[in-house]
Amino acid sequence: MRASRSIPVILIALAVSCGRPSRGPSVQEPPELLRAVPSDALCVGLFGRLDKGLDRMLDSLDILRTLDYGKLSHARAAVALCDIGALSPLVVVESGKHASDTSEAAKALLAAADTLRLSSAYVGLGGRGAVVLSPSETVITVVRRHLDSETSILDAPDFGKVLEALPGSDAVICRNSGIPKVFARSLTPAFRSRALPFMRDASEWTVLSEGRVIPVQPAGEKYFCNFCASLPEAPSRLARIMPDSTSFVLDIPVASAAEYRRAYEGWLDARVALEPYQARLTALGKASGIHPRTWEQGVDVREVAVVEKDGVRLNLVRTGGTSKEEGVCVNPHTGFVRALYGEPFNPADSCMLRVGNWIVSGPRAALLNYHPATEKIRSWPSKSRLALELEGRRLAWTNENIKIWDTNR
Repeated sequence: MRASRSIPVILIALAVSCGRPSRGPSVQEPPELLRAVPSDALCVGLFGRLDKGLDRMLDSLDILRTLDYGKLSHARAAVALCDIGALSPLVVVESGKHASDTSEAAKALLAAADTLRLSSAYVGLGGRGAVVLSPSETVITVVRRHLDSETSILDAPDFGKVLEALPGSDAVICRNSGIPKVFARSLTPAFRSRALPFMRDASEWTVLSEGRVIPVQPAGEKYFCNFCASLPEAPSRLARIMPDSTSFVLDIPVASAAEYRRAYEGWLDARVALEPYQARLTALGKASGIHPRTWEQGVDVREVAVVEKDGVRLNLVRTGGTSKEEGVCVNPHTGFVRALYGEPFNPADSCMLRVGNWIVSGPRAALLNYHPATEKIRSWPSKSRLALELEGRRLAWTNENIKIWDTNR
């Protein structure tokens, strides 16, 4: 069950790390510039303007930011992060229509790079010219070697699916297996240890563009994205009961508990995690006198959510019917929600509270002070496969796409 920490947590972190989407000339189709990006690059951005790419892809202290790109700052570009033991950036900027004729702008850029002792080269890509730059001479050597062998990131596993998924606007492409290294310094240690291992197998690649998240992976039950995409979206009623001033919210509307259970357990089985999952449920059933799956069917689960406020998490389960509201009482099914739906849910749910057709569970003190928001939660999706809010960003996975937006907008 360790892998069940949900993918959107890290996707929001990725979107925050990559910055807000820029508005500029459209990439439209994969440019020849990708042929200069090594096949093992961990992350690459495609931009209609180089200056927009530098804003999104490089650290503020990176020497590549101090370079005067002149007219080429408005040219089409690819900005990549390459793994040569340590991460090193690579800039590939289109510099002319003819590969054999170095433009004046390209000559000026090469001279400026030499002054700053940056490694650079002028290369031909599909009949066009381009300048490649990096603080690392090794990266430029690797680029030359890849060009000579006519291999590039275009030859990486399943990259053809990435090309099919690319939108016509600026986009950042992350290789999921490299995400722990790409974002090693920008996330907290606890976040890295919990979310990043899961993200490696959530999908093969992740494309970020204009607030949208596009997971790319081959068919296979081991990918969490394939599991989640197989579920229908369902109505969400969480906005009616969510407390205000929450710092974390994860919401899973459930169209059919049986269908969700089959898909979820199929994913766990593909990850060789089904046996301990079932053992945990069986142990809880023996301890409480009712199997968690039987409880799930009996209350007719329609939606499950977890919210965090003031450092305390509460589990919320929307059921198919209402029950008498008797105030805070002992929860006879403690541990059920976490065991059934995964680690993000609070295991410290010793007490419960009935609010309409919702079961709210968590520590007694938090439940005694529990009050739904007095104002409607803005922009919360009325339907989704999954929705999440974290660090000022909100994500919704609907039948149409996965979308991220700022909650303060």
